[in-house]
Amino acid sequence: MDISSTGNCNQSVLSNKPGHKKVDKRSFFQYRYLVTFLEFLAFFDINAYRLATSISVVAMVNNSAVNSHKSSNVTVDSCPVNSSITEENNAALEAIGEFDWSPSVQGNILGAGFLGYVVTQMLGGLWAEKYGAKITIIGGLFLSSLAHILSPLAAWTSGNLMIAMQLIRGIGQGLIPAAHCVVAANWFPKNERAILNALSMSGGGPHLLRLFYYVYGGSGLLLCLSFQIFLYETPKCHPYIKDSELNYILQNQENELSHKRPPTPWKKVLTSVPLYAVTYAISAAFWVGSHLLSVHSIFLGTILHFSLEENGFFTSFPLAIQMVFSYTGGWISKWLETRNYVGTDKLRKGFNLLFCIGYSLGLIGVIYVGCDRMWSNIIAIIAMGFAGFVYCGCMTTVIDMSPTFAGTVMGLSSTIASLASFIFPVLVGFMTNEKV
Repeated sequence: MDISSTGNCNQSVLSNKPGHKKVDKRSFFQYRYLVTFLEFLAFFDINAYRLATSISVVAMVNNSAVNSHKSSNVTVDSCPVNSSITEENNAALEAIGEFDWSPSVQGNILGAGFLGYVVTQMLGGLWAEKYGAKITIIGGLFLSSLAHILSPLAAWTSGNLMIAMQLIRGIGQGLIPAAHCVVAANWFPKNERAILNALSMSGGGPHLLRLFYYVYGGSGLLLCLSFQIFLYETPKCHPYIKDSELNYILQNQENELSHKRPPTPWKKVLTSVPLYAVTYAISAAFWVGSHLLSVHSIFLGTILHFSLEENGFFTSFPLAIQMVFSYTGGWISKWLETRNYVGTDKLRKGFNLLFCIGYSLGLIGVIYVGCDRMWSNIIAIIAMGFAGFVYCGCMTTVIDMSPTFAGTVMGLSSTIASLASFIFPVLVGFMTNEKV
């Protein structure tokens, strides 16, 4: 009896269905591409929610009110205001918000989402393997979307309630990455794993204001319905997939995933040196992500004095560059791997090395150019663009290491790595919080 390893598939293998064609032509449309697109939208929502919070905090805070609480002997390191901005406009920009949240409160708001993201990573992997990745992703999307929609109301009520709502949003989002790895292990052939994984996980979010809490939150709820209708747990569960695609996927997987999963070998998992190595690499990727999605917009607004519209654009644009880097890296990886020019291990390590070198040199460049607004933005955008290579590197390595236990491995690695995402904005808030 051919049943999905997660217990959510009640249909037998397609080749055993009466009347089903044994041989069919390869068509352009493949169902694994639809799975990739759905996963892309899920990660799009994750990044959009984080970016919404980051940019909105800049817009919602009344900096004049915050500054009025500071003692006169405290100075703030900041670049000179651009000459094109008049004193009246600058004052208006400072007072645009309605909340007098201190830098510490702002850091807690940004960090709360990442804290919630940390605590459910492991659960996401375990639930995906036991109950199914589909239901786990839908549950995470629904919870995070609902919390995102309620965030403006929470902010108007109190800063602490806003922190709590961001925590709930993060809890929902934390269920998704490890569950995605289970989907990827089931649906993505090994030789296409880098490109399809890059396409899935590179979803970025555009410029948005508080209104878009409702727009993106609502789209997340619609996406839950789309997952329910279009996503099937494994290729064997899909009622319309062609034999050509089904056989292609199954023949390019390391393990037969249609049988019941064996018990998780926890001792081997917890004592695996490669697992800790990939966890270290993922931690670096999460550190960069938290830089872009939590504090970069605050740097642009309060230090370089960009307007809210400019801030939204320059915070979002690196995500587009990341997509270009990840897609390029994915296609190169597929081309090299298909022709056996370079081994999988060297490809993953190579792209991770490019990410580390590009981002590190870029951030050093940002420090070097100081208050030069144009070059600071150009260098920062390129530096963060290099982060796109992680989707062809360590973020795919997790699936390569153990397709059978991809959810567990990703959940464990992400739990540890996500601590960097939580610590980063809280640490920045603490370091920039002036004494009253």
